[in-house]
Amino acid sequence: MVMYILLVGIAALMQIGTIYFLRANFLGSFLYAIPLILAYQFLFLWSYANAPKFIIIWFITTALTNSFAFLLGYFLWHEQVSLLNFIGIVLVIIGAVFLQIK
Repeated sequence: MVMYILLVGIAALMQIGTIYFLRANFLGSFLYAIPLILAYQFLFLWSYANAPKFIIIWFITTALTNSFAFLLGYFLWHEQVSLLNFIGIVLVIIGAVFLQIK
């Protein structure tokens, strides 16, 4: 399961990076973004198809993507967040950890 989580984490970072890449110059960067989009979609779909339990990897994918997007927005782009936002992201991460405990 660690391999699936690692691949999903890489795919989530690629997805977030591609979105910010496209925001800079949509038409100029669209052709460069197509291979990235295909790569992270392949990683997501491969993890979904081969993981022992689909529902667990799907929840972990959602948690990782949202957590990475939150952290990148906070640390790189200095977006304003409240204490409630931090508590929410901690609860999401704790929930993903509890999914791994059997």
